[in-house]
Amino acid sequence: MDWVAIVGGLIIAYLLHAIYQAWRESKAPPPEPTKWMVGDITELTLASHTGYDWSKPTLIAVKGVVYDVSKSNDQYGPGKQYNLYAGRECARALAKDSLNIEDCTDDLEGCSEEQLQRLEQRLAHIRAEYDEVGKVVPMAELSLQQLARHDGSDPALPMLLSIRGVVYDITAGKQFYGPDGIYPFAGREVARAFALISTELADCSDDLTGLGPVELDALRDWEAKFNSKYPIIGRLVKDS
Repeated sequence: MDWVAIVGGLIIAYLLHAIYQAWRESKAPPPEPTKWMVGDITELTLASHTGYDWSKPTLIAVKGVVYDVSKSNDQYGPGKQYNLYAGRECARALAKDSLNIEDCTDDLEGCSEEQLQRLEQRLAHIRAEYDEVGKVVPMAELSLQQLARHDGSDPALPMLLSIRGVVYDITAGKQFYGPDGIYPFAGREVARAFALISTELADCSDDLTGLGPVELDALRDWEAKFNSKYPIIGRLVKDS
């Protein structure tokens, strides 16, 4: 009988301890959300952060500085009043209190003193309310020779590839596109290879001659995938 009482007491003590621990955890403040840093970002990559892709933060840029406004998707999210600003530089639009896409630019020429003051007031609110997560940078221009240096052979350099002249940073997908990947295309222009769903290096070019609708649709699917997954950092230019 004494043994049963001891076991019962231990069980009750364990249950009371578990209830107390659960109560303490429920009273603890929630952890701070992880700050999403994008760093240097081109306008083309910024344009993919409109709130329509749930896996990406909603971003705006003001005078070249990028802010994460995801916590206010009730204002900047899809279908909301300020969604026009999402994925864009909107300094002029803020200054003019405008919802016209033509005003989504950093060009403040012609703005009145009153409009410039309005911009500074709104920018002060944005800085106080939202995290600064990056800066808008110009598109890089690379020749094929320069692109070739980003093939994964130098770990100090990001891995890049180009599709129809648009250059992507594919470092995050090096297991697929690096030297040992199924598509070892880093450092190359790959439009034809992707259109043909080819893994042959000989198909790495921008020559789409002779390709039909099926191949061109496959290429567009690849482009859509890369636009949603990898940062656009520049464009190809002809070798000088």
